Amino acid sequence: MAEYVTSDEMDAYVADRPDAAAWDALTGDEQEALLVFVSGLIDSLPFTGKKYEYDIETQPLQWPRLIKTRRGWVAERDADGVAVIPGPIKDAVCEETLARLDTTNDSRRKLQEGGVKSFNIGGKLSEAYGAELKGGGILSTPLRSWTAYRLLEPYLAKGARVR
Repeated sequence: MAEYVTSDEMDAYVADRPDAAAWDALTGDEQEALLVFVSGLIDSLPFTGKKYEYDIETQPLQWPRLIKTRRGWVAERDADGVAVIPGPIKDAVCEETLARLDTTNDSRRKLQEGGVKSFNIGGKLSEAYGAELKGGGILSTPLRSWTAYRLLEPYLAKGARVR
């Protein structure tokens, strides 16, 4: 399997962040496995456009992509003209990876994933989970990070269902 972000890129992304400890505590194999897992989650989303290369050997993931514009089908490119994965896609992988490492709300997530609509403790504390967290993910996606979702939102196909 492939990933959108390498462990070195993730190290650089979290270098000055206070939530880097959980990432740093993982072994190299654990980091790699998590990046592959999160890349797969993001790759399952319905993106606009079409894959830049259709050969699975050349491009195993959905990005880079060709997006239809008034100028025709275009891909984001680097200074040398090579098609690249947009920065927001890579940043979304990093944000979702950090969200997956955050265990502070695990019991709440399990309730949400189980479809709990309302939760009440002694009449003093109650919760209701709205449609934006349907199935435990954000807006019917497998994502836990709102930041990742917001980064990906401009690239998502409108009206498409998550597969």
